[in-house]
Amino acid sequence: MKRHQLYRVLVSISAVAIIVTSCASPSALVPVIRPAEVNLRGINKIAVGEITGNGGQAIADLLTSRLFETNKFEVLERSQINRIMQEHALNISGTIDERTAAEVGKLIGAATIILGNVSTYKYELKTTYQDWEDREKKTHRTYTKTGTANVTATFRVIGLHTGKIVAAKTISKETVRKTWADDKTPEDPDRENAMNEAVSAIVGAFIKMIAPYTDYVRVVFAPTDKNIPELERGINFAKVGRWSDAIEEFKLAVQKNPTHDGAWYNLGLAYEYSYMFKEAEEAFNEANKIKSCEKCLYEINNVKRLAMERKKLEDQGYKE
Repeated sequence: MKRHQLYRVLVSISAVAIIVTSCASPSALVPVIRPAEVNLRGINKIAVGEITGNGGQAIADLLTSRLFETNKFEVLERSQINRIMQEHALNISGTIDERTAAEVGKLIGAATIILGNVSTYKYELKTTYQDWEDREKKTHRTYTKTGTANVTATFRVIGLHTGKIVAAKTISKETVRKTWADDKTPEDPDRENAMNEAVSAIVGAFIKMIAPYTDYVRVVFAPTDKNIPELERGINFAKVGRWSDAIEEFKLAVQKNPTHDGAWYNLGLAYEYSYMFKEAEEAFNEANKIKSCEKCLYEINNVKRLAMERKKLEDQGYKE
């Protein structure tokens, strides 16, 4: 795309964004705890074994760091496991397999070890170009360099007490970096940055499989009403995470204005993210009775999903 054309597009997008923002409904970014894919309740120790293949050490190092950050596990250093095996004359040659894992488990109790293999760890760089004319009809050429990082890794989580695989997953991630320049060759994209981002995405996806994690949800409220100050106050409380105060304001709003669908909807949201699911569903149903709305039905389904997730979190032993 020509530079002057690109500038006009960006200006137009900015103008539209300003208009949309000024008319947008109030919203808040709300943290929501999601359950792990695999229930490892009762296992509070974990170790990172060998991740074989190109890039395996980088994945193992980052995985160890991220496991510490979950605050769910006592992360055992691999050197600790090696020391235990040496002290008890266990036969091992640089790797930990399922049989050896079971022997180690007898010594350290309920724990798991993560083993893995990196099957794809590559970076490809391509150069393309596009010709265009400026206002003076002079021809120019825009060069684009595209760097693509691809990483695929397979992980196995092995119970050290049983030697059995309790979870396994293959994860693939791709990241793209681009540079461009007019009438000259641009610099190469940052290869290291692209590879590191792909590795980080791989590790992040795996962590979600074995530990509860925080997700951030954009919650959009019904618009405020100058005749109902409780709505604005409730939304302001919700924005800073004071959901109990938000509930009280929205309850006042529906008491004073029982036919205001937006007040009921906002009350439903406050109940939903306070994990008061029965009350949330009742409020959304009330809003939908007053004025049929698709978003009410969506939130009712979301309430049911959140309720199921909270049950899974309880089963996984998660505590606030």
